[in-house]
Amino acid sequence: MRAPGSSRHERGFSLIELLIVVLIIGIVAAIAIPNYMESKKAAYNATTLASLRLIFSAETCYRASHPQYGDLNALSTSGCMGDPLLATGHRSNYTYALPTVAPDTFEVTAAPDVAPWRYFFIDVTGIIRTNDGAPADASSPPIN
Repeated sequence: MRAPGSSRHERGFSLIELLIVVLIIGIVAAIAIPNYMESKKAAYNATTLASLRLIFSAETCYRASHPQYGDLNALSTSGCMGDPLLATGHRSNYTYALPTVAPDTFEVTAAPDVAPWRYFFIDVTGIIRTNDGAPADASSPPIN
């Protein structure tokens, strides 16, 4: 216990110093969070492009040994597509669908689970097309 009249002073942070630290942390967070969200969005888009290329390759593989193109389940069970998560039709916040599968053509769409991200499309030509805010199709602009 401290004796009365001793010269030892308690030291600590003042309220102003604590408010300044909280303000600085808030400013850093306000700058970092939008950049983080954009980076996350770009990563999901890149994964989607890779997934569409994988589906295209799997369709080519499947067609080489079958008389027609296949759906996601057929591509997975045939061994042409080695990604079991993609075979479910959902990966990295995107839902994949093959609305058109025929002996001589196929179309794959990738729709985001979170809006307003990009929509993607690929068909038998192998050209990936994209659209912002609405589903992509064969008339959408190709990716650069």
